[in-house]
Amino acid sequence: MAATSDVAKNAYNSALSVLDSTQAAYNQANSDYLESLNNQTDGAGLDIDESSHKLLAQYTSGTSPYIGSQYCVPYNGGYLISYSSGEDTVYQQMDSSMKYVSKMIVVNGGHGSSFGIDGSGNIWASVRKNGYQISKFPYQAGSSINASSLEPLFSSQSLLRVNYDIANNLVGYTADDSYCICDPSDLNNPKKTINISTMGFSVGQQTWQSQSLSWPYVFWQSGAYNSNSDPATVGCFNADTNTKEFVKSYLTSSYGMKYSYNEPEGIYSTGSAVLVTFNNNDNGSNSINYLFSIPTLTADSTVSERLKALNNLKKALADAKTAFNSAKADFQKYQSTSKTIVKDTRIYKNATKDVKNQKKLVASTKKKIAIVTKQYAKATGSKKQSLKKQLDNLNKVYKEQDSALTTLKKKQSTAKSKLSKAQSKSSTAEKALKRSILKKEISAAVMTETGGKDVTWITPVNPGSKESYAVLWPDSEDFSETVNVNETSVIKHTPINTVTQAGTESISVGGALIGEDGDVPTLVKKFERVRKWAENTAEVQLIGQTSFTHAIISAIDKPHDTYVTNQIPLTITLQKVDWASSNIKKKKNSTKSKGKAKKVAGSGHTQKNSKSTVKTVTTKSGDTYYKFSQKYNVSVAQLRKWNKYADRSIPVSVKLRVK
Repeated sequence: MAATSDVAKNAYNSALSVLDSTQAAYNQANSDYLESLNNQTDGAGLDIDESSHKLLAQYTSGTSPYIGSQYCVPYNGGYLISYSSGEDTVYQQMDSSMKYVSKMIVVNGGHGSSFGIDGSGNIWASVRKNGYQISKFPYQAGSSINASSLEPLFSSQSLLRVNYDIANNLVGYTADDSYCICDPSDLNNPKKTINISTMGFSVGQQTWQSQSLSWPYVFWQSGAYNSNSDPATVGCFNADTNTKEFVKSYLTSSYGMKYSYNEPEGIYSTGSAVLVTFNNNDNGSNSINYLFSIPTLTADSTVSERLKALNNLKKALADAKTAFNSAKADFQKYQSTSKTIVKDTRIYKNATKDVKNQKKLVASTKKKIAIVTKQYAKATGSKKQSLKKQLDNLNKVYKEQDSALTTLKKKQSTAKSKLSKAQSKSSTAEKALKRSILKKEISAAVMTETGGKDVTWITPVNPGSKESYAVLWPDSEDFSETVNVNETSVIKHTPINTVTQAGTESISVGGALIGEDGDVPTLVKKFERVRKWAENTAEVQLIGQTSFTHAIISAIDKPHDTYVTNQIPLTITLQKVDWASSNIKKKKNSTKSKGKAKKVAGSGHTQKNSKSTVKTVTTKSGDTYYKFSQKYNVSVAQLRKWNKYADRSIPVSVKLRVK
């Protein structure tokens, strides 16, 4: 019982920990929601939704043709990325899946940290020529051009970073500590000049990386290659109202990048999202480039999203409180049960001790009787009379002691029986408790891993450990249900539900298994766990927007990924399993009538008093309950009841009752 008490205590402590962490998350969500309301009131109109970031591409620096992008811009239904190669700039065309298409090289193009594309498809970029100049040129797949051949539209001795706002036909560029917004035809006379410190950037303390113009907003980001004191930071400035929309450090720990350092590279606003590139590295020779899409939120949508997150955590907090109270009740209950077992054990041990001591007394008295009996047999005269009295007294004592022993044995037997029943009851309760606590621990682990967010997760109906679950961060959930409708003619006025049958309910969930940053072995274990459930046709429970209490994983689709870091994309298809139950009570056999056969009114047929014939068939490949139900006019439910096989597991060459 001590083990059960320990399990209950551990579950109680675990539930308390989850409750505390969920309460903290709820408090933070409430603070974020109130902040967004204040920002909305103060006129702040934009934010980014990091929790909904999406990985578009990742590739190892130096591995051709994926060298590592500085900047990324939508282009011809795909993307155009840039990166430096020595003193040159490489512009590389990618398709919509970020697969290599072609590239061109600008000799002496420079760093390539930002560029833009106008409505005619021209690239606007900074190149090296007597310092730096802004030039425009078309993308030419497979070609190489020299910066010296390009016409200067604007020149500077300082490093220039160029943007093009195609929606508003504006050019933006940084020069020294200023950001300038210009008409494309006049880059020397900016319409708007903003000191980057006004945007929230700390000159001399932070490393400016890149920016993007999407009037009236200027997005920018900063951060060092390998310094925690200059973390990856993103900001947004409203150039029309001269107000900061936001300045925040990226929550890079949630992005699933492999290494410890995350240098931000390019940022480009598409209007509805920003395309952000990170040079993820270990401050050594290893690095991976990641490209993410992060949705942008308007003031109203920010308030809406944060209210949604707050409501989700409100529900999660209520669930955590319910789980805690349940775990607390279990702990208290089994503390009490444990005390009862201890008490009954003590009573049984004391009863056993009393029996043992009484047996010693009885044995001692019997021994004395034997000795006195021998003495009595040899004695004569007055001594014999004295021994006779002594012997009578001893027999009287023995009788009393033996009677007391019988009583003590009954008490011992009663105590043993009571203890045995308590232990049996406790053992049954212990198994139920451990299973209940295990499921609660799994739910708590899911809540801790997801922070109470809307996710889909799978766990076996009979889990083996508290790791027996898999959280699938979903992109899609496609539910389908079929009905098997009879395709042959039926008797007129026959109820349609007697010749149709509910088919299968299934759901296909697309998403990804998420793991700790760089912890590939744990991530692979998660996938193998799900694969084993499918392989062993384990009965599982699905919890999500659509939930199945009993289901079987019927398919797993895992696309090939060249490099696994913190997630494995999966599509899992589950089929719902229904267990047939019957509320029909068996009737007692009535006395058979030996008279004439009865006529059924209006039937025109004689009702015979004879047993119906049981019919069996030998199964062959392809046989199903539905097939037999049509052939022998019997329901599928009845066939299931008669036979022990599951619908999809009817063996070949076995006898199956069909009538």
